[in-house]
Amino acid sequence: MNNFCKIFKEKKFVLISSLPENNPELAKAAVDSGTDVLKVHINVVHHASGTAFGSLAEEKTNLEKIISVAKNAGVPVGIVPGAKPGIGPCELNPLVGMGFDFFSIYAAHLSPTGLDLKEIGKMVALDSSYHPYETKFLAKMGVDACEASVIPGNEYGYPLSVQDLLKYQCIVQEFNGAVIVPTQRVIKPTDLSPLIRTGVRGLMIGAVVAGKEVSEFEKSVRSYRKAIEKYENNV
Repeated sequence: MNNFCKIFKEKKFVLISSLPENNPELAKAAVDSGTDVLKVHINVVHHASGTAFGSLAEEKTNLEKIISVAKNAGVPVGIVPGAKPGIGPCELNPLVGMGFDFFSIYAAHLSPTGLDLKEIGKMVALDSSYHPYETKFLAKMGVDACEASVIPGNEYGYPLSVQDLLKYQCIVQEFNGAVIVPTQRVIKPTDLSPLIRTGVRGLMIGAVVAGKEVSEFEKSVRSYRKAIEKYENNV
């Protein structure tokens, strides 16, 4: 069992920091502030942060530093390898060799051959076009975690609603594995109690709620860590 899968065995609720830039200082700030998992990107323009992430060759030096920061703290680190259809072993094997614990890819972009890789955890994202009946087949395909990225891009940054919770709960009921909710909505620390009660296993915070500056990101991670600990101590 890889470190990404282990974290869901060890913790009731997992805090993931999706870095708005491949900046080792951001990674260290997140780790020092209590994040459980880090996520980075290459070959993509990130909608929420507005960051254009370069190729593996362009980002490799910073990525190696981030992996080192994470490994020294025992924190799993994953990567979004791109945002185009057909991502498979050719793109993923070099990432396994670098020491990434998992990949995070939209279902529409992942080649079926990517599911055959045994050395790395698999987080597959559903977008706003998903249909609930599709979700239950993900675990049977060997997917470890489902990223519920089901909010349309033109609605990023809106407040969390009960309707959103209903969507997340439907995915939880269908997927036999860990469901992760990214902060496409402005999910505040005070929203965590009802969110956790839906049965999701983790929150992935990024630029929408945590900003892009190191001090801002560090403060945000601490506030979510504190809210998670408060909830767990009261149940």
